[in-house]
Amino acid sequence: MKVGIDVSQAVYGTGVSDYTIELVNNLKKITSVVPVGFSLRRQSELKKLFPDASVFPIPPTALHLLWNRLHIVNFENFTPGKIDIYHSSDWTQAPDSTRKITTVHDLTPFIYPAEHHSRIVAVHKARMHWVVRECDAVICVSENTAADFARLFAYPRENIHVIPEALPSRFEIVPGPSPYENYLVAIGTRQPRKNIDRLVSAFIKYQSRYRLPEKLVIIGEKPPRESRPDPSVIFTGYVSDQELADLLAGAVCFVYPSLYEGFGIPVLISFYHHVPVACSRTSSFPEVAGSAAAYFNPADGESIALGVQKAIKNHKQLVTLGTAQLQKFSWAQTAQATLQFYNSIL
Repeated sequence: MKVGIDVSQAVYGTGVSDYTIELVNNLKKITSVVPVGFSLRRQSELKKLFPDASVFPIPPTALHLLWNRLHIVNFENFTPGKIDIYHSSDWTQAPDSTRKITTVHDLTPFIYPAEHHSRIVAVHKARMHWVVRECDAVICVSENTAADFARLFAYPRENIHVIPEALPSRFEIVPGPSPYENYLVAIGTRQPRKNIDRLVSAFIKYQSRYRLPEKLVIIGEKPPRESRPDPSVIFTGYVSDQELADLLAGAVCFVYPSLYEGFGIPVLISFYHHVPVACSRTSSFPEVAGSAAAYFNPADGESIALGVQKAIKNHKQLVTLGTAQLQKFSWAQTAQATLQFYNSIL
């Protein structure tokens, strides 16, 4: 069996990039993989990640027109030799004469369209039109995403297979010293579903009442300077993988107040660095964190504060449970389950 995989998304440093890199590298150990990439300016990066890949100088905008809009030119025309399965990217869905599958990571362009540029939403809608009509089966990275996909697109649940992600190897870093002491840490952009504003308000309002740490450090997009709320709340901006490890490992607790995530890799990164986790009891979090987190209602500020307090109070227990929970996820298992899935549709 030969599997053609569109690896174009691997160069962007996102969770989907990590998934693509880890899945392909682990699948290569157990089956024949034909990586194919498309990029106008980042061909060398794709070749560095996948030296055996066939790479073509076609930009994402052109692929969107070719595959999502016109839906012409089979993917197999770009592969060196015959393939049995075409595993598409999260950006385009090409026509093909082989068996076709894709991976759905999250559905935020459909559930929270206002948080995305209209052009991004249009691309995902155009792609999903063909996914629903032509894919023989679909992989979802969590049961929650699978349920959302089946509900939103009336896709047969028996054709959806849940295969979880795992901790990307680039985050398996020995942490250095953190520049801060006695702090909570959170990761999030300014998108409303990330719920950072409510976390900040809860921290400021309940810090004294529930004896929370002195600082809240937020990794990710900075707000405008004039809207920064309090000197005890620190916005770092975007950081390197090493800085992320340093900040997480040095924290008293990791807080994840998001309203919706397709999977939740930061939970696994926190487990790796032995940091207790307090997170929302929503979307995929209970699947990823299991019993190794203190849960809260992300719509209620006091619930967030109480969840953080509980995580800190049960530090030792949660770290032990988190270490065990992390072992349930591995890229070797993901690759093996994906291979079994490929075989099931041939």
